[in-house]
Amino acid sequence: MISAKEFPKVVGTGNTVVLRNGKRARVVLLNNAATTPPFESTLDTINAFMRTYGALHRGAGPHANITYQKVEHAMRALRRFLAVGDDHALLFTQNTSAAVNLFIRLLRLQADDVIITTNIEHTSNNLPWRFNSPARTVYADCFADGGLDYADLERKVKENGKHLRLIAITAASNLTGYIPDMARIAKLAHQHNAILFVDAAQYAPHRRIDMQGQGIDALAFSAHKVYAPFGLGVLAVPKTILDAEPVDPGGGSIDMISDDSVIWAPPSSRHQTGTWNVTGIIAAAASCETIMNTGWDAIVGHERELVRYAARELSQVPGITMYVPPDKYSSEDRIGTFSFNLLGYHHALVSAILENEYGIETRAGTICNHRLVHGWVNVDAKTQKSIEREIMAGDRLASYGIVRASLCLHNTRQDIDDLVAALKSIAANGPQLQYKPVPSEEIYICAEDGDTPLPVTVHATGREFVNA
Repeated sequence: MISAKEFPKVVGTGNTVVLRNGKRARVVLLNNAATTPPFESTLDTINAFMRTYGALHRGAGPHANITYQKVEHAMRALRRFLAVGDDHALLFTQNTSAAVNLFIRLLRLQADDVIITTNIEHTSNNLPWRFNSPARTVYADCFADGGLDYADLERKVKENGKHLRLIAITAASNLTGYIPDMARIAKLAHQHNAILFVDAAQYAPHRRIDMQGQGIDALAFSAHKVYAPFGLGVLAVPKTILDAEPVDPGGGSIDMISDDSVIWAPPSSRHQTGTWNVTGIIAAAASCETIMNTGWDAIVGHERELVRYAARELSQVPGITMYVPPDKYSSEDRIGTFSFNLLGYHHALVSAILENEYGIETRAGTICNHRLVHGWVNVDAKTQKSIEREIMAGDRLASYGIVRASLCLHNTRQDIDDLVAALKSIAANGPQLQYKPVPSEEIYICAEDGDTPLPVTVHATGREFVNA
């Protein structure tokens, strides 16, 4: 196994921050499931490309030609990353959520059609099926640790087989790290001529995607999860569903138009309207190539070792509640997303203390997975209604939630040790600073200087960034 020092360099891993107590600390990047910083090589690729940026599909000339060639190269790289055949098209959106919404509208389902998803889905793989389609959504059960109840899934597939059109599932959970058996689920879907759609936003940076080998019919992921935060969602879909009028017609979707007729562009082009996010496409492909060149065996080996270590060390923190039993991370194949709470502390306050007193980045809240977190905190119906009323009145801190720490290839044991040491200190000594709740933003801020938080100065490779 190669060492972390030999992995591709990630922007920001060497940053330090001046904490509010005047001490300098290393910034610990443990919010990777929300977004990953870019590879340095990806940033270099984009900086070089911008010197010859031209109009893709909108002009002729040296820069336009270079841009076209680079996008074609990027498309080929993305296809390799997904292991997807020529019978599929790649469409580009703003992010995974936008890709899922586009996909469901492309399917043009009917009221008697059925979509099966699960109770552990991110809202990106839940709300679009409910609100952008007349089809009926059925939820397969899951266990408390985030694991899929295959018996319940198989039962619901059988019950709805006649009307089943789609199974939509996350490839890796953003809260539990659980990875379902996609080949097994694909077999279930295909037995009833249904489509398997996979939300690969969390899976893409951690495990090799093989759409052909795993039987995945359609898939979406975001570039900002694979070290390319330049505003791009990637949607891979069968070309057979594209031979119809575009659901978002606009510039680039036609070859000819008159008062009484429209000649649409070819199916793979007519749904990609307007000016493409060329920078995002090239950045995504550059990061995906870097991942492939690094090698999945090296990445998976490194992350599995870190995941096991993190699970063991976090479980030793006094007063911690880990919502996935630590042994699950060693006995099962899970990515490094850890959901926890600390006895006596609001989840948002824990994240604020970690930020302001230790320089550690995490995420707090239900984190777009309300069903799963609701099950963990075991809130009864009366309490749930009370919480909902408080939130509607503007107190978003009234919500239950968890703290999430999440790992990627640039993380090390030292990152985990720093997090564990900080949590043990909080459990033993409490916060060293005063904090003020901001209910409208669902956060706590440092209030050492009255009601106005101090600006934070971050030092990165000889430069300063000030976040006021």
